[in-house]
Amino acid sequence: MDSGQGRLRRFRWPLVFFVLAAVFAAAPLSVGITQWQRVAEVQGGVRAVGTFHADGANCWRHRCWVEFEAGGKRVEADLPALTETRENKVSRDGEEIVVRYLPSDPTRAAEEDGYGYVGAITAALSLPVVILLIFGVGTLVAVLRGRPPFSPWSSPQPS
Repeated sequence: MDSGQGRLRRFRWPLVFFVLAAVFAAAPLSVGITQWQRVAEVQGGVRAVGTFHADGANCWRHRCWVEFEAGGKRVEADLPALTETRENKVSRDGEEIVVRYLPSDPTRAAEEDGYGYVGAITAALSLPVVILLIFGVGTLVAVLRGRPPFSPWSSPQPS
């Protein structure tokens, strides 16, 4: 029967995969949480119709903003990074969109129900995490069955 160091050494690969999955999970969590918070914080705010503007094909790498009227003044507010820029493959630049903004700070605005690409980007960033978790669970099952982690068809190790 394995005990002590030898027993713990068997769990080295599953542990490596689980730790790497946790490290890689930081990026999608960070992106998802910050973007969802930004959009959610203004959803209870004032509704306005404004004109969408974009410097490039996406809001992740390029600036996207909306111009609208708030309190009798023309306001220019930056949109969150994952705001959807294309609808049915037609550019939205210059089109009217409905936004919500905070009355205390009209420069913080987001498209109404505009979660845009937050889910898609978060899911794409999560793919390495899912793959690492699959490897982690697979190697853990192999270890618990008494097989070497990367030899699923080999015979069990003698006890």
